[in-house]
Amino acid sequence: MAVGSRAWLVVVLALVAAGGSSACTSTRSDGPAVAGQRSATPAGSAAHAATLHYISNTHADRAGAAKLGYNLFDMAPTKADIDALGPGQQALVWLGNLDNTSCTPGFSYPKFTAAVDRLAGDRKVFGYYLSDEPHPSVCPDAAAHIRQRADYIRAKDPTQRSFIVVLDADAQCGSSPGCEFAALRPDRTHVDLIGVDPFVCSIGKGCGFDRIGTTVGLAETKGIPRAALVPVIQVFGQTCNTEQSHYYKLPSQDELRQALARWDAEVPDPVFDFAYTWASLGPACPALDRADGTGGNADLQSIIKERNAR
Repeated sequence: MAVGSRAWLVVVLALVAAGGSSACTSTRSDGPAVAGQRSATPAGSAAHAATLHYISNTHADRAGAAKLGYNLFDMAPTKADIDALGPGQQALVWLGNLDNTSCTPGFSYPKFTAAVDRLAGDRKVFGYYLSDEPHPSVCPDAAAHIRQRADYIRAKDPTQRSFIVVLDADAQCGSSPGCEFAALRPDRTHVDLIGVDPFVCSIGKGCGFDRIGTTVGLAETKGIPRAALVPVIQVFGQTCNTEQSHYYKLPSQDELRQALARWDAEVPDPVFDFAYTWASLGPACPALDRADGTGGNADLQSIIKERNAR
């Protein structure tokens, strides 16, 4: 999930080209944006492993996030870096976003297939982050682009997962809520897992925790099984950013606990959960790297560390 402007997208893509990785950008109506051929393993089944914990935008500070129990990392398709991950750690590989302006995937198809070929069979690769908040109303071929790539991943290594985040906000769906969930559901995109990101805490409105259940219920109604859903957890605010208006607020400790309880009730035992975001950069500031109880920021790190250790 991402929060940001086109300028931030340029910065992020430059980081990817330099060997970093990141989930990218879009806008949303309630504030700035910061089942296929193989369905996700049903939660609670005998084959369902412990929930992994993913966080985006760690850049050079994976060690800091790992201390809080994160074990699934946002990485570029650089095999040496992925293979250097520690015991129990895996990569969710970022392969460039589907640009909602020009509708051109960030990685050309030959560049995409070369990366997947290189990483097929690598047990350090959990899967691939194929698109962050694609908008089919803007790019009618979005589902087809994603499906082509999800199918290629499955053909090369059926143990590696494909993942997207779907926004489905009023700006995209208007009077037809759920339009993006319906257009990008697994039986149309063939992806294994779909993140949903109702960031519930804002400066002006406080925290609307009911939106978590509403969003999950809508996604399920539109064809996304709960076992395929990935909770995107808000651990950032916008009170120290300089690139965007200040809209989102960093949750307090109590607010984070309430949000986590709602997620646990709605999507128990997901394949992984997704904390947005680690680095206090661009429009997401402060983020979890600063949420340590200093500088006027709530100590969210201790809550996350305890949760991830369960």
